[in-house]
Amino acid sequence: MARILLAESDRDIRDFVAGILADCGHDVSKCEDGIEARTCLATGLVDILLTDMVLQDSTGAVLGKDCAARGIPMVTLTGREFKVDEVGEHRPPPLREKPFRFADLRCVMTAVAAAYG
Repeated sequence: MARILLAESDRDIRDFVAGILADCGHDVSKCEDGIEARTCLATGLVDILLTDMVLQDSTGAVLGKDCAARGIPMVTLTGREFKVDEVGEHRPPPLREKPFRFADLRCVMTAVAAAYG
């Protein structure tokens, strides 16, 4: 399947989501902040970034710019109400709101992996 970089500040959520994705056959690398995520993205060994909208040291939108520059698709998670001014002019596609159904996350990740794989 896909090599997924999961950037999520909350360790419990990060481990839980990584487990779901691994059970779906994905190779998942985990990081807790934007600094770690940017380092991993720079290696070129990432097919998809799955990031929380808000990380401890940055926003997922900042990582989105790094992904766009590298041609890496991004899926964003958020546990709060989405506000346009957080990421610019538009809602980042695709955006999954927490809580989400496991099947929904699986479908989104599979579709993104197929589209870019």
